[in-house]
Amino acid sequence: VSHQKTDWVSIHSQICHLLSPVLRPQLCFHSEKDRKDGKEELLRKQESLIAVALSRAQCFVWAGQPLEAIPAALQALRSSSRLLGPASLRLLPIYLLLAEASTGAGRPRQAAKYLSQAQWIVLQSPDCSAALQSKLHRGLGLFSVAEGNLDQALFHLANDV
Repeated sequence: VSHQKTDWVSIHSQICHLLSPVLRPQLCFHSEKDRKDGKEELLRKQESLIAVALSRAQCFVWAGQPLEAIPAALQALRSSSRLLGPASLRLLPIYLLLAEASTGAGRPRQAAKYLSQAQWIVLQSPDCSAALQSKLHRGLGLFSVAEGNLDQALFHLANDV
């Protein structure tokens, strides 16, 4: 019950109206134009759902409520993965946000898992921008500080700069 309440407060109260059209089976359209319009409408709804979830997660992290941020960030991750694929560079900020929230919520194992996933995506993407690599190093550095590994933190934060 506690988990459901946290989930409701965090994200589902904000996205219920967006979930139904995104998750239900798509209608069959008779014309090519209707199919194209239907696909574009679905894409807009999916992107809207992702934007709302990510925004809510960031607001909770900034407000110092990392536990409430996790369900919203997970919703953003699920929706983005479905839309973009599991190795998209656009997932990187979501993984970093999940790592930050998990660290703040006292879940270092989860944070390490999300940082590892973010690092894997960067390693698999030779065209990854310096800005995204910097964000990854910042996330790894801050996690290392939280873990008390100051040498590792120094390495990552220097790479961030």
